[in-house]
Amino acid sequence: MKDILKIIKFDFLTGGSAAFTGLLFGIAVIFLLSLFLAPMINGYISLIAMLPVIPLQSTAEKNGFNKLYGILPVSRKNITRGRFIYISCVFLCSEILGIILALISKALKLYRFLPNQGSENLKVIENSFSDNELTFSLITGMAVFFIVIFTYMEMMGQIFGRENEIKIIVLTLGILSALLIAFFVLSDKGIIPTFKLPSMPSSFTGRLILYVFLNIAAFALSVIFGEITASRIAKREL
Repeated sequence: MKDILKIIKFDFLTGGSAAFTGLLFGIAVIFLLSLFLAPMINGYISLIAMLPVIPLQSTAEKNGFNKLYGILPVSRKNITRGRFIYISCVFLCSEILGIILALISKALKLYRFLPNQGSENLKVIENSFSDNELTFSLITGMAVFFIVIFTYMEMMGQIFGRENEIKIIVLTLGILSALLIAFFVLSDKGIIPTFKLPSMPSSFTGRLILYVFLNIAAFALSVIFGEITASRIAKREL
């Protein structure tokens, strides 16, 4: 575990240092907008959280970190595991920060100081401040989505090569589209039962449990992706 923590710190210094200014600026702009327009805007912090993740591979290749990884007193599997945990933690932190800033926005309600109080636009803004379900669903949903997407792409990129990422994206989207079309066709003909998404729990406790479950599931999936990648990379180096 110590080795994995060292790699997480190394990746943080590598990606975070390159994106620190842009990260702070982006979060500040999003928070400012959320104070006056809608707390749910803080969900877009997950978009800004891509900044310390995206540079990792390009920085590693540019500075020859692959050679450095080879001489570090850390197993190659732990280096891979650390990368996946780092990516997951970045988006989990963005989610936590988004929730905290959304709560601050809701508490301050600075939209009260905007002009044209009582207009239709202000009513829409006022409703957004009272819609807790949509606010926290968006913040959690975006973080979970990016954890799955980025760790999946990290797995495919490390296994099949970064130069094939466009092909991987196209192939993945093609497979998912084919599966969805097949599902809807078979469901429409009654060959398989119709699937309906469960409704959102009505109680705060129920929604909280759902949010926690989604985060645990996304993190667990990222760990699985990491283990698959670590296993494939280790076999390749034998």
